[in-house]
Amino acid sequence: MKPSYTIFLTSFLVLSMASCIGPSTASSEAELTPQADTLAMRLLSGIWLDSETETVVCRVEGDSIFYPDSTVLPVRFAIYEDTLYLFTADTVRYPIVKQGEYVLSYKSLAGEVITFHRSESPLDSLYFFAEQREYAPLLMNEEVSRDTVVFSPSNERYHLYIKVNPTRYRVYQTTYTDEGLATENVYFDNIIHVSVFQGRNSLFSHDFIKSDFQELVPEAFLEGALLSNTEFGVTDHEGFHFNVTICQPNGASCYVVDLLVRYDGQLQMNLSEY
Repeated sequence: MKPSYTIFLTSFLVLSMASCIGPSTASSEAELTPQADTLAMRLLSGIWLDSETETVVCRVEGDSIFYPDSTVLPVRFAIYEDTLYLFTADTVRYPIVKQGEYVLSYKSLAGEVITFHRSESPLDSLYFFAEQREYAPLLMNEEVSRDTVVFSPSNERYHLYIKVNPTRYRVYQTTYTDEGLATENVYFDNIIHVSVFQGRNSLFSHDFIKSDFQELVPEAFLEGALLSNTEFGVTDHEGFHFNVTICQPNGASCYVVDLLVRYDGQLQMNLSEY
């Protein structure tokens, strides 16, 4: 295992749990009929290290697992009949092979037995200092403003204004470590304002949010994507073309929408590329 404690840590509890039985099929916590094993859950309290790498993995407190990274969300857990359940967007489960006051072994997604041991060093608590503060979603953009003066093919002068504003709307994304373990991050989405003026007259003005593009971008992609940016493209005989990018938070894949503001102020949107 290589990456830092943050990555391994997330890996440990997020995909680990989905491990042994493939993608967990325990539909929801409400459907779990047995009582949670509160004694076994209390045994997990404390800081845990990977027994192979001595990497700090997580801190367990109450019914939550915390990671030494403020960009990774805490995960709620429970133990039912010798199985560890993590309650994220999906309920994932990991059969427990061995559990004691100082040891925890469970089966990974690949069927391997992963073992952790309890930390006995007070210094390991320093890894979780950031967690004491309120969890802070990631900002993909700072506030950005752009002003552009352009001329139409008939030589009329227009003023274009773009502003990207971070919001408090949260977008959740699951990613994977080099070991194939899942982590979950949360980001703030954006609102993008576009205005077109001819002299003092407002030809067009609108605040765009993600749902404005639901007819062009697949719902499954849109749900986990960010309204990333808008830039002015060209002016032609049709009007003013703006390029709107809707991307996954890591930027690995994006949709680009051609936003056309016509000279009469009407709006037309077309998918430019993927």
